[in-house]
Amino acid sequence: MDRMLPPVPEAGVGPHCPGLDIRGKVTLAPSMAIPDGLLQGIERLDPLPVTVRRLIDTLHDERVGPADVADLVQYDPAVASSVLRLANTAAYGGWSRIDSLRDAVVRLGLAKVLDIALADYLHRLKMSPGIYELAENDLWVHSAAASLAVRALMKERPQAGIPETAAIAALVHDIGKLVMVRYLKADVAAILSLRDRKGITFVEAERELFGTDHAEVGGAIAERWSFPSEIREAIACHHQVPLADPSPTLDAVCLANLAAKVVGTGLGAEGMDIRIDERSHERLGLDFAGFSRVCLQTLAWLKDVKTSYGLPG
Repeated sequence: MDRMLPPVPEAGVGPHCPGLDIRGKVTLAPSMAIPDGLLQGIERLDPLPVTVRRLIDTLHDERVGPADVADLVQYDPAVASSVLRLANTAAYGGWSRIDSLRDAVVRLGLAKVLDIALADYLHRLKMSPGIYELAENDLWVHSAAASLAVRALMKERPQAGIPETAAIAALVHDIGKLVMVRYLKADVAAILSLRDRKGITFVEAERELFGTDHAEVGGAIAERWSFPSEIREAIACHHQVPLADPSPTLDAVCLANLAAKVVGTGLGAEGMDIRIDERSHERLGLDFAGFSRVCLQTLAWLKDVKTSYGLPG
């Protein structure tokens, strides 16, 4: 049975970004509609593997336990091997070696297993430089770094109430860039020229040129993939300044995106040209020293994860 979606709030009200209208497909306010070409691109995006789709479904079911998750994963050799491999890395708490898939799932929990399965999917998606000037693996490395940065934030500020699923939102926060690159005929020089001429950020220039931005497109993809509302909203709103409806998940994703860039991932044409709500760190109780520790921990874990995928650290 299809799940009922929550009622659609009026623009600027409720849990979604102001103007973000989430129904069977996602549109923005009339002046900020996602172009038809991008909506069609979302429909044609490489389908999620069956295992990933079923794991997403379990996010909506509180009755699911580790044994159920292990049963879902055990018949997908690629995901099962990744879960076992990454469960034994420091980034995922692997201080003592385990060789059983069920033990790995118990150690990791549902959110981390889904995080790993999604990371495998993203790793297989190849991205041409396009308007973001990102190399083939740059999007995946940045996504992985942002997810690890959320885990570092949870370690640094355990009392901040950041849920495990925030790492999933961080992992796919830039998935909209993949569709933008594939289905928009645009020159990066046009974005940079508009940015410099008007003194605005890269993402603001995206909005002016295309009527939308990669965050809003990512929110539409998350809706199509049936992610819970808090994950959808964190993806769609991670460039909103100030945040209209902040939450620990959204604040964590915004800061994780920044941390992932600070450690040198996902720069490309955008570089460090981003703004975030200056109160995000206050709401999470994070000071500069704490943010520095988050960046250092992210960098250490990222090296471990890249090595597990056969990439240079």
